[in-house]
Amino acid sequence: MDNIQEQIRLIIFEEFSKLLKNIEGDFKKNYIKKNYNFLLNQLDAKTTANMVFVSSFESKSGFAIEACAKRIARIRYGEKNVPTIVNPNNLKHTIDEKYINGQIIVTDINIEDGNLKGEISAFRANNISKGKGKAKQTSTVNQTTIKSLLDTAKKYKTPGVIYTKPVDLAFFDGVNWNIMELKAGGDLDSSNAPSNVEKLLTIYTGLNYYNTKVFFATLYNKDGEGNTWTGAVKKHLAYPEMFLIGKNFWEYILPKEIDFEEFTKIYKETLSELDLNNRINEMIKECLR
Repeated sequence: MDNIQEQIRLIIFEEFSKLLKNIEGDFKKNYIKKNYNFLLNQLDAKTTANMVFVSSFESKSGFAIEACAKRIARIRYGEKNVPTIVNPNNLKHTIDEKYINGQIIVTDINIEDGNLKGEISAFRANNISKGKGKAKQTSTVNQTTIKSLLDTAKKYKTPGVIYTKPVDLAFFDGVNWNIMELKAGGDLDSSNAPSNVEKLLTIYTGLNYYNTKVFFATLYNKDGEGNTWTGAVKKHLAYPEMFLIGKNFWEYILPKEIDFEEFTKIYKETLSELDLNNRINEMIKECLR
């Protein structure tokens, strides 16, 4: 295994070790809570314990993957281009990054203003996809039309006042800033799609930097790699321009020497090294004793 492969293996190993310790730490407590759910009283103890693990893993693995993605992006783009505090306009602030988990943007745009939120919501709603079948038109929220939100932002500028907002992943590629809403689950249901798109557009508006690209990204293609992704967010963002799905996401941030297939191989080997399956079984056995 060469140096870059080893760096990626180590990132996955470290972040998923933290994840497993976190799950192991509160597994029994979560199992007891689940037993209070009378709706599940027809399920046996082992089935309930398995449900607890899946629920816990899905809810917490997103943070582990975000951490992996940020650290992997730093291999490709460099530490300074994947900062904890994203501040392309060099705004003055007193935020100490050692107290921040993940990444945040800093802005002097009042992104908490209800009127700005309304304008962003209207922009999304007025540009949703229309029609059905062959007559269907894609959303017109694309990398060009979102520039109009930068003009909108001017009305809400508050010099000297700093606002912050978390961002799943942000990095500078040498030409553009790239900001992403990253979903570990592969999609959103239709009811959550509008608010998540508006959150992403709010981050873009707050960043207030012309050379910025926006993406909705997923860790895997729920429809299978090579197939057209059919997620609910396509109603609200231009597809495929505003999306990085599965393989396309990983190859956007992986070092150029490592393709998606090599990455998935490293990932599987590393989880085997962590003995994931046996640790899950031991957690469940311990809980049921």
